[in-house]
Amino acid sequence: MSLFAFVGTAQAAPAAHRTTALVLTAQYSEFDGGAFRATVLTCERGDQHPRRALACAALASAGTDLQALRADDRACTFHYAPVEVAMFGFWRGEPVNEVHTYPNSCVMLAHTGALFDF
Repeated sequence: MSLFAFVGTAQAAPAAHRTTALVLTAQYSEFDGGAFRATVLTCERGDQHPRRALACAALASAGTDLQALRADDRACTFHYAPVEVAMFGFWRGEPVNEVHTYPNSCVMLAHTGALFDF
């Protein structure tokens, strides 16, 4: 089954089912090797996200607004190596389509915690 078919299936589910199926991506700059990473977060046992419980807890506390996630206290350098993160699909039955760019991977992890730590 393709990734898009999986997300499409979640879309067809009734809102009362409160399905969570989010595709998370992170595109790193050339400074960080230009890597592209992706995973699926369902908040159910067996999903692909290595830190599922913490990622789902972060979303539960802030909703799906990436700007509302609280940064931790880590110190990050000021080097500019942008990381673009995206989150699309469904969170508890509601559609999600969020994209945000952070100045570097340290700042991204400080703000998003486990969500994009895959």
